[in-house]
Amino acid sequence: MKFNIKPLETIQDITITEYQMQNDALDVRFINIGGALTKIAMASDNYEQNLVLNYENPVDYLNNGYYLNAIVGRTANRIKNGQFEIDGKTYQVDINNGPNNLHGGAENLTHAVWNVEQMETGYRLTTSLPAQIDGFPGNLDVTTLYELDGDQFKITFKATTDAATIVNLTHHAYFNLSGNLQTNINNHEVMLEADYVAEIDEAQAFTQNLVPVKNTIFDFTTPTVIDASNKVATPLFEKGFGYDHCYIFNNIGKVATVKDSVSNRQLTVYTDAPSAQFYCGNFITEETMFENNRRGEKHLGLCIEPHYVPYDISTQILRPGDVYEKHVTFQFTKA
Repeated sequence: MKFNIKPLETIQDITITEYQMQNDALDVRFINIGGALTKIAMASDNYEQNLVLNYENPVDYLNNGYYLNAIVGRTANRIKNGQFEIDGKTYQVDINNGPNNLHGGAENLTHAVWNVEQMETGYRLTTSLPAQIDGFPGNLDVTTLYELDGDQFKITFKATTDAATIVNLTHHAYFNLSGNLQTNINNHEVMLEADYVAEIDEAQAFTQNLVPVKNTIFDFTTPTVIDASNKVATPLFEKGFGYDHCYIFNNIGKVATVKDSVSNRQLTVYTDAPSAQFYCGNFITEETMFENNRRGEKHLGLCIEPHYVPYDISTQILRPGDVYEKHVTFQFTKA
């Protein structure tokens, strides 16, 4: 395994540092701001084709309104009206997305400066969220492991607390298998092992109803091109401004595949989480500059964000003495 550490920029007394790990199959790089990925490349491409989006200017990761390639939490996705209940007590947390809480609020893990320690198999990232930040109870200590195992990039999330709280971490990587953003992702072929999506309202909050995907625009139970010509938009699709919906997996394990038919690159996703948000970069604008002077555009990347079902708060409660632990693996191959 090859490791390298490279300072990129210093601003506001923060040094943005890039960490590299490379084996015989993959080259993965990330920074200490949000643990955000800056590169995933395959050895079969001579490590030259980046399969994730990356800002042209590293300073953009300090704000990172797209949550680009970052660790997200303490909760992923939307909490309706920013309210939840633990042991009969109602908590009101930060409202930062219409009437809802998105990805934990303004001070979420995407904006944290993580401590990074090298391991034999990769890196250990650690940080803490103090009690009451964004309105959440409990001091939360978070550890994220980034590891390489052959052609697999493995992520492990762990967290502990000193008071009952909720935790629902995910990773917000934006993938584009065309390589170096040669095209958008509309012609990527996707399969999701999910027969249902979670219904959302006009504000994209969850209604707690499930909608069957069969024979609808949401049906990826067989490999399907994202922008297939025979798809018919529905009100639920339009509420997400395109694909921005939570898929409920049939089983844990292998849950998704993504393929670019031009390059034959394939991404396979494994997780022990019961659901994931499938998002196709609906809000990426041309004002955003990505590496190699690539101007942003809608649908430039896609995200598969494994997590607990967002509205099922009971599954997210973490108590003192317990350890939250979840896993996601991204495998990169040539199909």
